[in-house]
Amino acid sequence: MIEYAFYTTEPLDFPLSENIIVINDSNTPTIISNSKETNPIVYAPEINFYIKHSKAHILEKIDVINKLYEIRGIKLDYAKFNEYKKEVKNRLLIIGNKEEAENFDDLKELEKYYSLPEWIKDISGTIENLKFTIQKGNESIDLEVDQAIWFNAPEIAFKQRGIVDPSDIGVEKAKEIIRKRVGIYEYRNYVTYNKDVCQYHHRVLEETCGNCANVCPTNAIIKDDETKELVFSHIDCDGCGGCVSVCPSGALDFSAIPRDSFYEISKIFSGFIPFIVPEDMVKNLEIELPKNVIPFVIEGRKFLDEVHLLTLFQDSGVQIVFLNDNFSKGEKEAIKLINEISNRKFGKNAVLFTDNPEEAEKLLYEAEKIPEAKYMINENNLNKREIFSIRLSHLIENDDLGIIDLQDNNFIHYGKVEIDESKCTLCMGCVSVCNVGALTAHDEDGTLKFDASMCTACGYCEVACAEKCLKVIPDKLELNKDFFRQKTMAKDEPFYCIMCGKPFAPKKAIERIAAQLLPIFTDELKKKSIYCCPECKSKLLFNEYIERKTNGK
Repeated sequence: MIEYAFYTTEPLDFPLSENIIVINDSNTPTIISNSKETNPIVYAPEINFYIKHSKAHILEKIDVINKLYEIRGIKLDYAKFNEYKKEVKNRLLIIGNKEEAENFDDLKELEKYYSLPEWIKDISGTIENLKFTIQKGNESIDLEVDQAIWFNAPEIAFKQRGIVDPSDIGVEKAKEIIRKRVGIYEYRNYVTYNKDVCQYHHRVLEETCGNCANVCPTNAIIKDDETKELVFSHIDCDGCGGCVSVCPSGALDFSAIPRDSFYEISKIFSGFIPFIVPEDMVKNLEIELPKNVIPFVIEGRKFLDEVHLLTLFQDSGVQIVFLNDNFSKGEKEAIKLINEISNRKFGKNAVLFTDNPEEAEKLLYEAEKIPEAKYMINENNLNKREIFSIRLSHLIENDDLGIIDLQDNNFIHYGKVEIDESKCTLCMGCVSVCNVGALTAHDEDGTLKFDASMCTACGYCEVACAEKCLKVIPDKLELNKDFFRQKTMAKDEPFYCIMCGKPFAPKKAIERIAAQLLPIFTDELKKKSIYCCPECKSKLLFNEYIERKTNGK
């Protein structure tokens, strides 16, 4: 099987890199190809698009084409898909008037049911088990089907996978989709999830997030408010990636281009103009590409956030051109933030964006190099907030670029913490509920420290504070070096274990625990255990247990 294949039946005007094999037999097995005719594992339409429209000289074309194959190879290597299958039977509900329904009379292989739109009262489930409640006069019917045709379907219908609207795509295309789905229906996950940094998962005291479920256009992500857990239905996911762009902590990642993949790809754009365009747009895009441009085709058109954009901007050192006919809310916020920061630092936007192809062509010719923005780091094993903090800190350097007010934002938030140190016992309850690492305990010097650049302003630490001495000040992103440094919020001398002499907790915390437990404990051994480190406490109580068992005999 050929890894990098270029399929053509006509002679090429210029040579390709030796690792790209030119073929003219569509039956040749390929992994990455410029043509669907070879039935490749990965189809790369941007290759033909680039060759057709680029105005670069031959040597640059050869180099960029090789880079386009390399980018697809990285995506394939790093993709985090799981494959799933489900059997879809032949039950079809057609919702429309008599004339509309008659368009599907030739689907004789399917078991068809019919309903007028006004009879539909409720809908749930997904492809293979779509459930409709149909109210016809005084008669109510619960009907379960595998798929549905719905003329002029309302928006709520598309929250379920398995419903097709011929009014949008045409009758013949609708038939093609319905027929193709019957049998073994294959699907995959488009997002991965890390519950450990999720700002919704097990937030039992107060809900602090739910952005992903709120922006999901289907029922792919649902909040279970009883368990405070997210429920994922990968079969319902349309792969837009919008949930990734609005996740404050990076708990969600896009499977087709996960963060480590995006990081590796961004390095390829060094010195080139990155031209971001959704895959389903590039196939029919007719615009001219000036030299020094590399198309960056994205599978999900809504997943990019502020970290993706800043990474690509700094790795390339060039203004980004982003064409998208349907920017997500998260992407719009991210672009606005990155451009505000870039304008304060360089007097220029970092991201030039548009939904118009003709405007995109103009922007490609206007895009400039900003060499002072160039900066590369090793992002491996860093989370979303850490990456942004390191990159933004370097961009700001020793400047003071003022404060960005984020109070009108829906998704990108930062916060500062104020603590009344006279009341703080350093119980570290705030640290235990902060899963993004903004609040941290330091036993070596008995301090509680805070890093504002990591804070999502979720406010959970304020809710969890037992002494009510902590307050979160939200939505002030300070563009100065001090904002990106840990600050000591409270300090206490360490308490030393009375048995081994090892420091194990702040003195105030032990005093607080003692004040609560000493009046309750009558056993002197238990009283003593309050002042012991966990290891010595276990030894103390175990020895007492053995002694009691021995004396009992």
